[in-house]
Amino acid sequence: MPQPLSIAALRAEAQVTYEALPVLLDSGAVVGLQSVLMLDDGDDATVEQLLGEITTAGSENRLDAVKGAMRRLLLTVADDRALLESELATWELGVLMGLIERWQAGTQVPEASSSAS
Repeated sequence: MPQPLSIAALRAEAQVTYEALPVLLDSGAVVGLQSVLMLDDGDDATVEQLLGEITTAGSENRLDAVKGAMRRLLLTVADDRALLESELATWELGVLMGLIERWQAGTQVPEASSSAS
């Protein structure tokens, strides 16, 4: 009989594979922006909703709505929301957009393999 698969080992592997994007704040503290694959239950749905809000508000040029949704998105994926929140309100839209683009690029959900090997 093969050795049982360890959930703890799988969890450790996933934490390395889908590592959070570290962000150095102006305060000198570091906050991790977690991959969608590593979020708590419910937060993934919130992220999906907020990405939709950002797209819709952006296409309608409602910049305040875009900023608000971007800030809520970053707080949702942050591993230390309180630490991030204290600085987030001062960030310009370009900073928010750049950070979200880097987060998306660095934490993309991989495509499932279609091979059955």
